[in-house]
Amino acid sequence: MLTTTYSLVALTAEQKNSRSILSKLQAQIHGILHDLKSMNRTCVETALHKLEQFEEYCHKRKVEIYVIPAVRQTTREADPILAELDSLSSHGLHILRHLHDQLRHAFDQGLVEVKKVCSAMESYCHHLLKRLEKEEDELLPLLKSLLPTEQWFDIAAKFLSEDAKRKQQNLSFI
Repeated sequence: MLTTTYSLVALTAEQKNSRSILSKLQAQIHGILHDLKSMNRTCVETALHKLEQFEEYCHKRKVEIYVIPAVRQTTREADPILAELDSLSSHGLHILRHLHDQLRHAFDQGLVEVKKVCSAMESYCHHLLKRLEKEEDELLPLLKSLLPTEQWFDIAAKFLSEDAKRKQQNLSFI
């Protein structure tokens, strides 16, 4: 029972961190949209780069690496939710990949095209926010009943191992 609680608390903290990062990215994009008169290419490129970093971060989250694969191996009960999560991620990734092509030409074509790029970045954030909400509102509440205690123990052990590795990596810079 404690391993389940620990794991769910760790997942909730991870969700909170993800939402915080996404919120900051959305604020940055919103700021760019309000200051398009200066059409600062560097700001837009930096925002796109940060979105790409966030995409990488999302794929390294504990829910992605450990929990979703465990659920897929254990039961088909969560398949509809997992399919929606996959669809949201896939659509967001498609937007992100398309942004590079758009950005290359946007500044040459003018303000309207730069606005389209920023709108696409906002759309990416919207899809990721919907994914995070679906994870929080539907997947996380289901997890307790979907996974047996032994699997929670295994997941908690992996969480602890990953946290220890991260801590060790941070200490290696000291």
